[in-house]
Amino acid sequence: MAITVEFFVAPDDVTAAGMRPRYRDHGLPAVVFEGFFPDEAVLEWESLFTGEPLDRIAQGEPRMVVPIANDGFGVFEVGAGLRALLAGAGTLRLGGIAEGWAVLDSRADDEVSREEAVDILEAVGALAREAVRAGRGLYCWYFAP
Repeated sequence: MAITVEFFVAPDDVTAAGMRPRYRDHGLPAVVFEGFFPDEAVLEWESLFTGEPLDRIAQGEPRMVVPIANDGFGVFEVGAGLRALLAGAGTLRLGGIAEGWAVLDSRADDEVSREEAVDILEAVGALAREAVRAGRGLYCWYFAP
């Protein structure tokens, strides 16, 4: 299954809700990936950062801005806590989180290698820093047909 993922910085939920796979020239800071479920990934990242169990973190997270429906499309906001953790993490910390995430993903038979995990977390971390600096939200849309 080809899953397309875009993390992006937006000023508000209304703007974020307007994002779509066909609207990629939106001018907002963004990074695009493929091959993983980001709504699960952000929970795993937060668990790896904090040591909290996934079931505790998953209560109400991530907050869906556009709930996923039969079309396979959804938009969510990365929680403020994880956004701050990503923004404040250095390269070594992000690398450690990426390694842990790659191990979790390999158990779930997903396709994210350690190298891809590092690239993803470094790129999303840079977006999180930009979101914090600008006082904006960090969002993600994904399409899993």
